[in-house]
Amino acid sequence: MGTAETTTVQDTISRGPTTAAERSMAPDIARGFMLLLIALGHAGLYTVSRNVIMNHPVGGSVLDRAVTFGGLIIMDNRSYPMFAALFGFGMAMMVSRQLAGGTAPREAGRLLRRRGVLLLIFGYIHFVFIFPSDILGPYGLCSLVFGWLFIRSDRALRRGVIATGAFVLASTTAFSIIFALTENTYGNTFRGTLWANDYGHAVLTRMHEAPLGDVHLLLEWPVVTAMLVGALAARRGYLEDPVRYRPLLRRIAMTFIPISVLGAIPLALDGAEVWHAGDLSVGLASALHTVTGFFGGLGYVAVFGLIAARSRERRERPGRVLWALSAVGRRSLTCYVLQTSLFTLLLSRVCLGLGDDIHATGAAGFALLVWLIAVATACTLEHFGKRGPLDALLRRLLYARRRPAREPEAVGT
Repeated sequence: MGTAETTTVQDTISRGPTTAAERSMAPDIARGFMLLLIALGHAGLYTVSRNVIMNHPVGGSVLDRAVTFGGLIIMDNRSYPMFAALFGFGMAMMVSRQLAGGTAPREAGRLLRRRGVLLLIFGYIHFVFIFPSDILGPYGLCSLVFGWLFIRSDRALRRGVIATGAFVLASTTAFSIIFALTENTYGNTFRGTLWANDYGHAVLTRMHEAPLGDVHLLLEWPVVTAMLVGALAARRGYLEDPVRYRPLLRRIAMTFIPISVLGAIPLALDGAEVWHAGDLSVGLASALHTVTGFFGGLGYVAVFGLIAARSRERRERPGRVLWALSAVGRRSLTCYVLQTSLFTLLLSRVCLGLGDDIHATGAAGFALLVWLIAVATACTLEHFGKRGPLDALLRRLLYARRRPAREPEAVGT
């Protein structure tokens, strides 16, 4: 009888989601800022110019070209690795807290896989009905394929970083060159169903495009590598105790961000029409831009770790800006979907269609507006002690099989 009871306990999730008191400031403020970068990247997708670099329409006024140059330097291919590293950090923290709470490693692995399935479902619905450049599905796929590494040793994680890093270096270079040679970046770049005039037809098309989109993102960007690096950072406490690791975080920021900027310059000059490169040169510049963007994303995370360290060391309460960014970060799923929904409503042709009338500067303006709406929403929810609706739904589904807690937990995501 005792053995059966022990088995039942071990095969049950021992605790629920992270409480508000357990959350670290650095990852949350980084997520809040990251959503601004993602908004800046998404808005440009709706502009109707077929002469584009990355997500940016090429040409326009001097201001438009400056906005394109700045976006390619600081945002494109930098926000995805940043998000992926924070995603890996969150997954690793979830596993460590489950194991510390008495959950068996086997059940912790099942929890990761269940989260992956839920993210695939959320991502598929989001891709089909709202925004066909989804990141939830690829992260769900990552959880299913690579989640087993999160319950293995640090050595296994390091090997995963090396193996996936080498693979993505080769695949990114190959994809960048192939796309540049076959699609001509300055030619008729295909934007898929974002420009559709018929919503029903767009939905039907996206139903079979979604799985390919998930795989494509993982092959063309260093998402998996960044995710595994984030898991290693979580295990070593780099963001949990940023004061202790401030010298390391400073070195990472001061090394990785310059690498990111230097690697972005060739493509940024091309996008701003300062340098007119041939197709092969554009492909190589795109590959360099993507690979160095991996370092930029990690460098940005380190910067926010330093900001959190400064606030913690001085024992200050977060200022209004950090408080607002943290509120967004704690509701990143809700704010992400809110942003893409607003872009669809405002810019797509199946709704208001304002994307037909803007260029790079207008897209950046809409991105800032949409992000500020997300910030206001998150701050309102934070003021009233409420989780983000989608974040709460994901956690409710994820922990549905949890053994009842002995004590009530504070509100937190």
